[in-house]
Amino acid sequence: MGRKVIVQLPLHPLFLAFFFVLAFTALIWLFLVPRALAYAFQPLLQPLGLSPYVGYAIALIMVLLSMTLSFVNIAVAEVPRQVLVPEIDYVSFFGIYYPVPRLKLVASKTVIAVNVGGALIPLSISLLMILLMMASSRALEALVIGALTIAVVSLISYSSSRIVPGVGIVVPALIPPLVAALSATALSSLVGVVELAPALAYSGAVMGALIGADVMNLAKRFDELQSPLISIGGAGTFDGIYLSGIVALFLTLLFV
Repeated sequence: MGRKVIVQLPLHPLFLAFFFVLAFTALIWLFLVPRALAYAFQPLLQPLGLSPYVGYAIALIMVLLSMTLSFVNIAVAEVPRQVLVPEIDYVSFFGIYYPVPRLKLVASKTVIAVNVGGALIPLSISLLMILLMMASSRALEALVIGALTIAVVSLISYSSSRIVPGVGIVVPALIPPLVAALSATALSSLVGVVELAPALAYSGAVMGALIGADVMNLAKRFDELQSPLISIGGAGTFDGIYLSGIVALFLTLLFV
């Protein structure tokens, strides 16, 4: 495989300009998102005797890393493929050349990469939440609810996803976080662990969107993508994986 680390602009230049405007006006973003994440961390850290400020520090670091590393992709695989390329031959007839279009199969490859800010950082937050849940007194209930939430979000994300050749996998933005928030809130209320609902919704949305929208489509519909680079989480902080977790978290905070 060639380069292991690929740095690219994640968006159209006009949308990228908006990204930088958001970065410069990010005081509200950096205030609300870490506080929401810290609120989700609080019931997980409290049994360990850790201060809520620890949760806020973890959340703030994660948010900053997601924003600053959204340009970085780590290549994990290369898949060879055949691409039809149009060519034009010319046929001479009485000294006059006539164009004859034809298609030619050309060997190419697709690089599959994982975006650091858009996928690895949210996934790390989710795994940390799951590990902290395993240390709690309601670990079994939390893990069962988490697994059910991830399964439901995965299936609905996959069924609602669409392949746009040359662009990637498209999922309606609100479906994964809304499903995760409703599932986590309803199930956690049912078994009496509603304080864990924000963390369950966040991890369910992130991992469900990752599995359902990306992994399942890559496994079953890879040939439809027709792209030289497939980056999971490749739109950085505007990608479905990153935003699914954040939106699910805020929706759950409203519900509970």
